[in-house]
Amino acid sequence: MIESKPISLAMAISDNFSTPIVVLFAVFYTSVFILSTVGNTWVLVTCYKTLKRRHFPFMWLLATLASADLSFTLLTVFTSVGYFHQWVGGNSTCKLQGFLLEASYTASIITLVMISYQRRKALTDPFNARTRSWPYREYTKLVIIWGLSLAVCSPLVRIYFVSTNKNGKLVCVTKAREDTNPKLYYSLHTTFFFAIPLLCIILTQCCIFRTLRTSVVPISNLYMKRSNQRHRKAAKTLLALTIAFMLCWSPFMITRTLIYFQMASPGLGWRASQLLIFLNAALDPLLYGFFGGNLKSSFRRVLLRSNDILCYHRRADRVHTTSFG
Repeated sequence: MIESKPISLAMAISDNFSTPIVVLFAVFYTSVFILSTVGNTWVLVTCYKTLKRRHFPFMWLLATLASADLSFTLLTVFTSVGYFHQWVGGNSTCKLQGFLLEASYTASIITLVMISYQRRKALTDPFNARTRSWPYREYTKLVIIWGLSLAVCSPLVRIYFVSTNKNGKLVCVTKAREDTNPKLYYSLHTTFFFAIPLLCIILTQCCIFRTLRTSVVPISNLYMKRSNQRHRKAAKTLLALTIAFMLCWSPFMITRTLIYFQMASPGLGWRASQLLIFLNAALDPLLYGFFGGNLKSSFRRVLLRSNDILCYHRRADRVHTTSFG
């Protein structure tokens, strides 16, 4: 059998790793969990406030990506508890958690593909991109993405199950590497929901940057100049998300494929690749904030508002001290 869930402190202990590695894993997991939870929650709140003020189609896709990352992060809690003690909740919970965990990743890659396509259309054919978009019904894209992800990952309900390990503890695992069903499923899933989508995203990125590089914007046309700057900023954000996704998920996908085809065995490299996919959920909101102007400006407004409140209280305290001191 093969465990294919995000790692935790107890997982490291169960693999008989040295104490420094166990401590490093524990600190890393806790830090990433906090960053991912806070960051993706912030993104969702910002998207909600933005959509309340005005129609902004990109925010729906951004909210979908953040919801997938947040779901992935929260679902790792079950795995951590299971490895620290033993799996709780029975066989049904194991199947449901494994199914939703993989569906969250699938939703992320589908969302990145849709964002890439939308940015390319907005750049190469802006008029039709506006007239053919789904005005005020962008939420249907969110439903389509999650619906497709859940449908694609539904076979996992038959792959995950609860078993007893060599220490007599209950663990949630996938079927043995010798079983044909999980080997076939993960091969197809890796091909059609990782390799091909990633290739499409890279080709779309090349098209976007080639168009931006060759486009000529008149200096006197202020509107076209600002529009070009917005496209460049969006392209940089998408490029950063794509690079982070590729670097974090490629080692896991390659290692998992090698393990299922008995060309590698689980070990420290396997656990490290699981750490990387967990890290990706925390990197995404940081990249939004660094490259995305809307989220960055929202965050700046909150910081300025908090600073104004703090300064007001300090002035009030000084007045109070001067008057009654």
